[in-house]
Amino acid sequence: MLKKYVVYILPFLWLWLSIPLFSQQNWQKFSPPGQTFEVLSPGEMKNGEKNIMTDIGSIQPVTWLHQGTVGDPNYLYLVSYIDYAEGTFHQDSTEMIKELMDVSIETQVKTLSGDLVYQSDAPFGMYPGVIFRASYNKNSAVVKGRIILIRNRLYILQVYTLSEKSLNPEMDKFIDSFKTK
Repeated sequence: MLKKYVVYILPFLWLWLSIPLFSQQNWQKFSPPGQTFEVLSPGEMKNGEKNIMTDIGSIQPVTWLHQGTVGDPNYLYLVSYIDYAEGTFHQDSTEMIKELMDVSIETQVKTLSGDLVYQSDAPFGMYPGVIFRASYNKNSAVVKGRIILIRNRLYILQVYTLSEKSLNPEMDKFIDSFKTK
């Protein structure tokens, strides 16, 4: 009699226990060689650099990205940083720092032809920061990001997803995992 129930229960038990295994990603700490920061990533991060001309001259953002895989609610995870000249931002330059972050978000939203959904202060310890969300592609896609200024380096973390998946915990897991060493 017991054998009969085991035959019926065992497949359901195996399925129930394996659901987390199939849906779980292999998150790992990522820190680029020679850098003093790390983030958690759901997979391998790849590097890219480019030179961008701005009104104040040339900047060279360094970007690390991971493209989401099948089953991942997000299709792109990015961490970028831009180094500014020593002394560009003084601790008392709060208006200049606020303008830098505002312009960074405005530029991102404009590049996507999107709309800013929200923006809020989100300091990183004693360092200034903001968090934002924007929708784009006729509201079918969302980017959530965080910008942090640590001394003369501007960090930008972003996660891209479809609107219907925009409240997934993996977005916050990536953005909130940022640490300095």
